[in-house]
Amino acid sequence: PSNNREIIDNKLSLFENLSRVEVFDCTRPGGWQLNEIAELVKDELKITGSVLVIVNTKRSAKNLFDTCKNYSMNVFHLSTDMCPAHRMVKLKKIRQYLEPENGRTSEPVICISTQLIEAGVDIDFGTVIRYLAGFDSIAQAAGRCNRHGKRQCGRVFLINPTKENLSFLKDIEIGVENARRVLHEYHQSWQDF
Repeated sequence: PSNNREIIDNKLSLFENLSRVEVFDCTRPGGWQLNEIAELVKDELKITGSVLVIVNTKRSAKNLFDTCKNYSMNVFHLSTDMCPAHRMVKLKKIRQYLEPENGRTSEPVICISTQLIEAGVDIDFGTVIRYLAGFDSIAQAAGRCNRHGKRQCGRVFLINPTKENLSFLKDIEIGVENARRVLHEYHQSWQDF
């Protein structure tokens, strides 16, 4: 007889208890137009009060920021074009709105960023919208949603923009193609089930 046994009696309940986010595959044939992405940002801001959009290119970040900048008093743009000190000042300001001190309530915040925010940044949004990328980037992006577990469940949306030139970003381009293939196979397997 084997002495092997489960350490945790009910593994499924552990997964349920530790689940912080729900991921929605919103990719679609033809992709999302800029104004449609901006509408999703506006809708999610009303629902969760804070939205982080992570894009793959600096141009995409700038274009979306310009489209969304009037949606809230607190709309931020982060890019690797900024010096690190300036980015840190903006991140500190975003945190002040998301996690205010002295009993104040949080304020609506939109942040549009390149992937620089995915790793090593302790920040917590109610919604994260991620332009399609490799699953490593998607997982990192999801880590910025409901990070501190203060919400019942955070919302992560995967979208594919219509116009995004990744020809100079081969690693990201390969990640997008692999993610697209895996998502297609996943949906196909459920249809076949």
